[in-house]
Amino acid sequence: MAGPAKSRAKEGKISGEVVPITEVVLFSSGVGYFSRAGKVTGDALLELTFSSEQVNDLLKSMVVLDLDGGQVAAVSYASHDPSGKALQAFGLDLAQNPSLTSILVQLRGVRVGIASPDGNCEGTVVGVETRSKKTDNGDFVSFDVLSLLTDEGILQFPVEDLRDIKILDGVLQEDMNKALAVIAKSRDKQKRAVSISFAGDGERNVNVSYILETPVWKTSYRLVLSEKPLLQGWAIVDNTTDSDWNGVNLSLVAGRPISFVQDLYTPLYLPRPVVQPQLYGGLRPVMHAEALEEALDDYDEFGEAECAKESMAPPSRKKMRSKSAPSVMAALSMQMMADPGLAASSMAPAASGGDVGELFQYTVNAPVSVGRQSSAMLPILAESIEADKLSIFNAENHPTHPYNGFKMKNTSILALLSGPVTVFDEGVYGGDVQMPNIQPGEERILSYALDLACKIETINHGMPTTLFSMRISSGVIQAMYKEQAKTEYLIKNKKDAKKTVLVEHPCSRDWELIEPDKFEERTDTHMRFKGEVEPGATSKLVVLLEHVYSSHYYLTDMDSGTMAFYISSDVASDKVKAALEEISDAKKEMELIATKRERLEARKDELFSDQDQIRSNLSSVPDKSKLYNRYLAKLEAQEDELDKIEEELETIREQEETMRRELAERITNLDVE
Repeated sequence: MAGPAKSRAKEGKISGEVVPITEVVLFSSGVGYFSRAGKVTGDALLELTFSSEQVNDLLKSMVVLDLDGGQVAAVSYASHDPSGKALQAFGLDLAQNPSLTSILVQLRGVRVGIASPDGNCEGTVVGVETRSKKTDNGDFVSFDVLSLLTDEGILQFPVEDLRDIKILDGVLQEDMNKALAVIAKSRDKQKRAVSISFAGDGERNVNVSYILETPVWKTSYRLVLSEKPLLQGWAIVDNTTDSDWNGVNLSLVAGRPISFVQDLYTPLYLPRPVVQPQLYGGLRPVMHAEALEEALDDYDEFGEAECAKESMAPPSRKKMRSKSAPSVMAALSMQMMADPGLAASSMAPAASGGDVGELFQYTVNAPVSVGRQSSAMLPILAESIEADKLSIFNAENHPTHPYNGFKMKNTSILALLSGPVTVFDEGVYGGDVQMPNIQPGEERILSYALDLACKIETINHGMPTTLFSMRISSGVIQAMYKEQAKTEYLIKNKKDAKKTVLVEHPCSRDWELIEPDKFEERTDTHMRFKGEVEPGATSKLVVLLEHVYSSHYYLTDMDSGTMAFYISSDVASDKVKAALEEISDAKKEMELIATKRERLEARKDELFSDQDQIRSNLSSVPDKSKLYNRYLAKLEAQEDELDKIEEELETIREQEETMRRELAERITNLDVE
């Protein structure tokens, strides 16, 4: 940066045409890089104009270089301080469109000159008061009166009669002019002048570069299908700046660098806390207590007491001041003051302009000229490519007709950005297609029109699911099932020329192709089959897919009916069948025992219910009667039966538990194929 400018000559103003735009790089993320280059002589002031919306990007990205020994003194621009904040700095408050009366009130104590119907007068403004008077209609109206202190005393003048008012205080008059200038500038929301000051001797090369928001550049293509297909690409660019692009080097970058807008233009004010002064109360007189004893003459520890007093006293200021090292920022500041070249070298660019990293760049070979607020379409590609015509059928797109299309390979060295492609087939317009991003060497299939000269019928065949394998492992039946899906495509070529048809058949990754032997290519959702169909002929494509999956069944939870199904299956081996029959017999035996246990438990519940009824009856008949004895005998007989049932149930439960444990152990250790 330049030093003090007092010793240098006054800078000569130059316009942006002297340092014109020489290079433009447009990014697909909506920003553009602009580079200006030219010559300046001596001390120069380069003035550029930008819209107010562009200033933030300018302050964030501008790089200014004086390349032949000069220095960049400063980059100045009009402040964007909010007008209300800026107007507070002046002696008169003009922020709220004040009336003449309110301005005169603010001029209290200021010497002014006025012109009225009674003549001219000079004096000091004392104040303005409001009076009222009665009109001829009997109404009262209010009017303001100016009180002015003159050499003749205080004179009063109706404000509405004043024809001229002149502020005789030069400083206050200048403040008023500046305040009105701020108000005038605040109305201009469109243009902002940015001045770049160069300091040096002789003629020198300078460079100014910056980033601005620009429209996203777009691509469009034309594809001519012939023996040697030709692809032509165009870039559509818009010059929305206020400068003409005359013979600039234009580059177009494909990619999405991160770019954002931050308000650096508007001054920021940090709210500060208001701290009240700390007030201390006045000191009261101290009343010292009277001594009760005289000091002993032979007390010889005064020296030690004096030392203790010194150790308790606060240290001096010199001792309290810390001896810390200078801060890092202070050290850097002193170093940069001692060596100004350090600051300049710290601003050097980190990478050359040709390095675009992970982005892809188109560079237009010839200089480009685009006028301000104009657009242009520029050729970026014209090459022969590989493009094979196809009839592409996908029943999800159209149930009976394929689409005219082509399989294109990007044989150029350029990446093809997404954009519309207008296809010309056999010399006539064929249709439009939206092309995705295609890298060099990448292939894509694109379609542009419905092929009415080819008709395809799709026939789906339902195929039953079959069990083809079964084994038992750790008491679990692992059954393997086979599911097949068969589709026939009947392809009719109505044209008198051979057709290459590409059929897209839906599938998922867990389905295997059985027929035909192979596919042309596979996507995440479809298999593609390619074939030739003779003129006027019908061809058939059969696609058979197979899906194999397994199911697991726990033998401990399997009922006899399901087990009988697997025993009767043709895919089960003899060992598997024997194991299943053995387990089935054991389960049947357990079911018989369980049935017997359930019958005994039901009889037990029946006896309990009958006994409750008998006890109820006993309480309602005389205890010496025959009926009472009869009930009592029946109750005793039921008690004997309950004892036998309980003994039998205990035996059955033990037997059932033993069989269940042994069967579970046998099933767990069962492994047969």
